[in-house]
Amino acid sequence: MEQTTLFLSLNTKVKVNKEVIVLKDIAKIYCLDSAVSQRINEMEIYRFKKQDEGRCVITVLKVISLIQKMEPQLTLTSLGDTQVIVEQVKGKKIFFGGNRIKIAVVASLCFFGTMFTTMAYHNDISILSLFERIKRIIGKDQGERVTLLEIAYSVGLSVGIIVFYNHIGKRKLTKDPTPVAVEMRTYEAEINQSLVELAEREGKTIDVS
Repeated sequence: MEQTTLFLSLNTKVKVNKEVIVLKDIAKIYCLDSAVSQRINEMEIYRFKKQDEGRCVITVLKVISLIQKMEPQLTLTSLGDTQVIVEQVKGKKIFFGGNRIKIAVVASLCFFGTMFTTMAYHNDISILSLFERIKRIIGKDQGERVTLLEIAYSVGLSVGIIVFYNHIGKRKLTKDPTPVAVEMRTYEAEINQSLVELAEREGKTIDVS
């Protein structure tokens, strides 16, 4: 029998709103035989149970074993991740304006939190004493409360923050990802790895028996 090669690439993490997981929900495949690809894409991989609590981890070995049972003539080549995290998301109705309220709360926390942190940092380094010392060096009148020095510092601080975070509203200064985006991706990768390790430790990984 002629051997057909199938390439399999598991996703890292997916969300579904149903109980039955089919292959196309968690992976991408490539095969020259379109009929085989269609059959495999629709094959059932797993069915959520109550003890899963809406999340499961499926290994690539489990997927390969199911594919070989359905299509034993295939030669399988696995690419990418060795586990996929599947999260079941049930539809939830959000009251009108819910997202806007969340955005407003988060924006307020970020704004006032950053403001307090900056003020506390300036207090720790005695920024006012530093400004007064600089004024004495350059011979400025100590009685002036707001001078070009304070204005330049405030403008420079704002510009520095904008340049560092590479973001102004919906616009970016460059095409590079922002530091916040990099940190979020790093955080997401660490969370995914923790979920995989926790499932393995608790023996809840969907693997070959």
